Amino acid sequence: MKYVVPVPQPICQRCGHTLHGQNCANCSELPKSFTRGRAAGEYVGVLREAIHQFKYNGLRPLGRPLGDLMYRCLINDASIPWKHCDFIVPVPIHAIRYRLRGYNQSELLAKRVSELTGLPLETSAIVRTVYTRPQVELTREERRENIRGAFAIVDNHVINGANVLLIDDVATTCSTVHEASLSLLQAGAARVYFLCVAFGA
Repeated sequence: MKYVVPVPQPICQRCGHTLHGQNCANCSELPKSFTRGRAAGEYVGVLREAIHQFKYNGLRPLGRPLGDLMYRCLINDASIPWKHCDFIVPVPIHAIRYRLRGYNQSELLAKRVSELTGLPLETSAIVRTVYTRPQVELTREERRENIRGAFAIVDNHVINGANVLLIDDVATTCSTVHEASLSLLQAGAARVYFLCVAFGA
């Protein structure tokens, strides 16, 4: 996908967001959960429009080029040891939102990344049990509170001891990937890495 704006350097070595000063605002406010995260680009311009159309206007075929973009991020950035991951897990959406939208955009992205990497796709290990307000509507503090305790593990045996690659569409404060990662780690995952299409500001 042309005209994707890369995440500006320098970046936080943990969450992958651009650093503004010595400390990362995301990581300093969140307890440790995921090991490392990266995004294919910034949530601006063409990429922002593509994600918006994919997520809200039903253009599911965009999952393929967006997934391709994520894969290129993986192979061009050695920060995430994806070859050592056991499987891919998409961030789940609540059943109500699934019925309204008709699909989970993160699952479509994860399916494409799975096809390209050869990593198995695990879609039933974690569920979203709380119907939360859309994160885009909220402040930084509200996002953390909104998503807290929103996920539950369905099968601990699948997760136990695994290195997981968690897939989402957009991460701004990392609150969602943090909560999902925390649930996976509490269920016995060894490490959780995350990859998303874009970082929001």
